[in-house]
Formats: sequence, C-alpha cells, structure tokens
Amino acid sequence: MTGAEGTGRSAGVGKPAGFPLYPLLIAAYFPLYLMSADLGMTNLSDVVRPLAVCVLVALAATAGLGRILGDRHRAALWVALALVITFDFRLIQRMIDGVFSPWIEELPGIYALAGMVAAAVLIGWRARPGGNFSRIATVVAAVMVAFPAVTLAHRGLMVNTAAAGGGEQERGDAAFDAVRTGGDRPDIVHIVLDGYSRADMLERYYGFDNSSFLDGLRSMGFAVADGATSPYSQTLQTMTSVFTASDLDGVGGERTGADLRDALRARLRHNPVMATLERLGYETAALDIRYDPVRMDQLDRLLDRHVLSNFEITGLRQTVFYPIALKAGLREASVPPETFAKAYERELTGPYFLYLHLLTPHPPFDVTRAGEVLPPEGGFWSMNDGAHYTEHKPEKRESYRRGYVEKLLYTNDGILALVGRIIGEAKRPTVVIVHGDHGGGQRFDHDSAERSCMQERFSPLLAVYASDGRLQRDLPRDIGLANLYRVVFNTYFGTAMPLLPARSVFVGWKQPEIRRIVAPAELARTCGPE
Repeated sequence: MTGAEGTGRSAGVGKPAGFPLYPLLIAAYFPLYLMSADLGMTNLSDVVRPLAVCVLVALAATAGLGRILGDRHRAALWVALALVITFDFRLIQRMIDGVFSPWIEELPGIYALAGMVAAAVLIGWRARPGGNFSRIATVVAAVMVAFPAVTLAHRGLMVNTAAAGGGEQERGDAAFDAVRTGGDRPDIVHIVLDGYSRADMLERYYGFDNSSFLDGLRSMGFAVADGATSPYSQTLQTMTSVFTASDLDGVGGERTGADLRDALRARLRHNPVMATLERLGYETAALDIRYDPVRMDQLDRLLDRHVLSNFEITGLRQTVFYPIALKAGLREASVPPETFAKAYERELTGPYFLYLHLLTPHPPFDVTRAGEVLPPEGGFWSMNDGAHYTEHKPEKRESYRRGYVEKLLYTNDGILALVGRIIGEAKRPTVVIVHGDHGGGQRFDHDSAERSCMQERFSPLLAVYASDGRLQRDLPRDIGLANLYRVVFNTYFGTAMPLLPARSVFVGWKQPEIRRIVAPAELARTCGPE
C-alpha cells in the first residue's frame, strides 16, 4: 500500500484509472435484478431507462462527493451505503423486524430508517477505504450484476425467437379472414373488471348480494351470462384466449417461465380480434394500465398514457422513497374516480374499439365504496392476489373479503355511470362488453390446484349489450370466455366460427408451463372451509 493510498488521498480527483466502479455496479444491480425476477410480466426494454438513470446518478454522486471529500474511495463508500439504504430498505427492515420479533411485533419504519442512516453515517465517517478495498468491492459487485445480466440476456434471445410457431397461429387466425367487410359496423367498448366474480359466487363466498348491480345493467338492456366460465386461472392467459378466440394450445411451444409469458404477451399484442378490427377500418384505443401483460400500447391510441413505465413505478415502490411518500399522504387509487367519469369514447371516431382493463375489484384494496383512497394493506402497494395475499390465514381471508366487497361496491357505481353514459350518448350502433377475466382469489393458491377453490376462481361476471339486441339473444348463458369474440364476429361480421367446448385450465404462477384441465365436477363443487 502506498502512503497516499493509506491516507485515502490517492484517488482525489486526478486519475481516471483510480475511479471506483462498485457504486455504479450496485446502482445497476437494482433494476437488473428487478427485471430478472419479473417472471416475464414486463417488456425487457423497460429496464434501459431506469438502468441508465441509476448508473448516471451513482456516477455523478461519486464524482461530486469525491471532489468535496478529496477522496474518491471514501466517496464511493458513502454512495454505496446510500444506494443500499435507498434500494434495499424493505429488505433491511424485514431483517430488523426478524431480529426484534421476540420483543416487538414490527418496528415502525421511521425508526428502522433512522437506525439504518445512523449506522451508515457511522461507517462512512470512520472508514477510510483505499484502492484495494474499492477493487475488491468492484469485483464482488460485478459478480452480483453478472447473475441478473445473464438471465436477461438469455430471456432476450428467447424473445427474439418468439415468432417461432407463428405459422400455426396464423392458421388459427384464418377464421377471421372470412369477415364481411360491408355493413354498419358497431362501435365496441370492451371493459374488463379484473377478478370480478359471478353473482352466485359473490353470494356464496363473500356473503354479498350483487342483484342491484345486475338489475341496473339489465334495465339498460344488458344480458347477463349467469353461467360464464374463465378459460384460465390467470389474467394474461385468459385475455390472450379471449382476443385470439382460442384455447391457446401450442402458443409458446416448449418455453417455460418468463420465456413462456413473453410468448403469451407477444401473442396478445398481435391478436386476431384487434388486427381484424383495424383491417376493417376501426380506430382502436385502450386506457393505459398499471399492469404490463394487458397494456395495449400497440393500438392506434393509448389513452391517459403514464409518464413513468410500470417497471419504473414498481422499482420506486421498492425504495425508501415510497413509505416516505405514503407518510406524506401521497397516494392514488388503483382505479381513480375519474376513470369512470372521463368520456374516453368521445375522443374516438367511429367505428371504434375501446378497451378498458381496470384493476378492480382485484387487489390492492385501496379505496372505499365512496371512493375515498385508503393506505395500502400492509403498508405497501401490492397487486398480490390469492394466497400471495391471504397466506391461507383466516384473518387475512376475512381482510380480503372485506376489501374486495368494498372495492366492488365502488366499482359497481362507477360502471353503471360509465355504461349508462356510453349507451345514452351513442349515435351509432354500439356493443358494450363487461366481464371479469377470472373470479376472486379469496380461496385461490396460484401454485396449488389442490388448495384452490376452482368454482370461485373460474366463475367471472359477463354482461353484454348491443343497441340492436342481437348479441344479447345470441349469448349462451354458460359461455366460456374463449368463445366471446366468436359470438361477436358471428353476429356482426358474417363469420361462422364454431363455438369451442368450454374448458378451464389451472396454470402455475412460478411455472406457467404447468397446466391442469379442471374437470366440470370441480367447477360445480362448492368449496368448504380449508
């Protein structure tokens, strides 16, 4: 060790070769790790901007603090400690809670943060790291970064080959080529209420009578399919099935995990329903949503586009800034009241297709029936559903039931106002579809069919309206959602697509390639206490 290195002055501002890189690598690790753990729910390209911002901030902070302290290596340690607290606050807090659990149930976040900052200041104040420490830390940080980077590189290669098997998909889409190009094409408004259960399931498992909402829809001319079933237990698969009018057999080939989800998302983005409507001259639009698998930014218009990507928001919610923002009262409902009040349809030129996928009554349960925004359950905004929320604990199931019903009541009022406005102001033939992608998750386990109530999960709301009444007459009351657009296209676009046999498939969350067909007897079976 040289004398200058020992005093920590060697790498003052002078030599670029002595610049410590490990703060930059720690900054890069956070977005790379989040994306690698994403399970294929987000576009890979979304990692680029937060990665660049994190690295540039770390670079600027290290260089700037190095000038102030006259010591790059000490500045690097300060920046690294700040990054760890910023990015890993929740993890460190859980570790602290584990240590103190015999004496206190949960240490308040402000005290945990104060302890972390005090420890970091003490370390930064007393430590005098030199070049050897920086080199060792850089090697360790580089190894950390390598793991998610390799995972993402592999996933990127798989995404680039996602077109494999496209010929089979095109053959499956051929039925849409038979559409009739003439005629008075109706405007189509497609509203998905994520996790909205059928009325019989709400009464059976939530103790809630939904007849007033359904009566309100019927009074406007809607038909309700009181025996509708979902094709899949998860949103991505269900909505891909709906918009491809298929069972998804063969989609993704032999892919597994995140690679399979990437293939499913690609299939959903390039689905035959929306592509055919565009070919027929429809203006297509979708409301932006904080859930990437069903975010339709490939359409003509993405309404109320978010400034920050969903991946960036997810990352911010993992940092120390999120609980601070909550304490300051900065929070917004997952479906704010203006979603129902804003007349998106007035911005479009007919014929149009408008897709509104709303995260309700699905968690987070962050709003009262009157629209008052609530702090998120457990202190952090989360879309955790099923056992990810309830952990199979009776008290958490009851919390799920209460939050679900409260958010459902809020949703009911909003939907009645929304569809009432659309129907009342319609100047052209109009079709309105309202449905859940799947039922609720109070008794659902994403990775265990045996611990799931199939009847609850596969029984969604479905109600349809058409100004000429034809869709209501043609709607089978026990329709599987995979047949929804087969019925719509047969009714209004001259196709003759046969209806698929109703089929429901349980898929794993961690391993989406695991599929188990649910027998009709399981769907008919009433679930008792676990």
